Amino acid sequence: MPLHQRVYIDEQTQILIWRIEEPLDQLKKDLKLAKADEIRFQKRKILSHQKEFLASRRLLLEAGIPIHFLIHDSNGIPRLESGQQLSISHTKNLAGIALGTKPLGIDIEVFRPKIRRIATRFLHADETFVLNGDQVIEKLTLIWTAKEALYKALNQKGIIFSKQLLVTPFQWGDKKGSAKVFFQGKSMDFSLNFIIEKVYCASLAIPKNYKT
Repeated sequence: MPLHQRVYIDEQTQILIWRIEEPLDQLKKDLKLAKADEIRFQKRKILSHQKEFLASRRLLLEAGIPIHFLIHDSNGIPRLESGQQLSISHTKNLAGIALGTKPLGIDIEVFRPKIRRIATRFLHADETFVLNGDQVIEKLTLIWTAKEALYKALNQKGIIFSKQLLVTPFQWGDKKGSAKVFFQGKSMDFSLNFIIEKVYCASLAIPKNYKT
């Protein structure tokens, strides 16, 4: 199916999610990739990764953005020539993008039991609330997406998820949350927007009090 979900956060910010069910040829049909983007696509040898790549470009078109406006910086991070903020995420059979005027990050993940095994790698000491009650796997996954989104929005290497990223307590089902990032001796506040579905969840992170 094509566009699965579109969520408007405000007048300038939106999330688009594509549920990938099409064969590769259908996803690529009439999709004119720039030469550099075609090279990136050809380097992906796993079929699911190829589909995720193409679905993210389809989402740009759904948002009214010509895909040749997409460029990559020296670190390989996707940018838009217009200066509009962009973040891209992929997971099993899903692709998502976020667009806005402020720095932002999006992450989307399907629920998998194995997240319990790696929880100590990313949980802050003050986030153990997610280990209580029901839906522990789902809550851990949401914390993970929030931290991946924070990392993308922050755009700084070497961030330690379990020490420098702190998601404030939330109730399962909340659509909004908040977080703090501890970096270079400072504390920065971020707003979070959650999308929760039956098999996956997603988080969008945007800095509060951001000034251009």
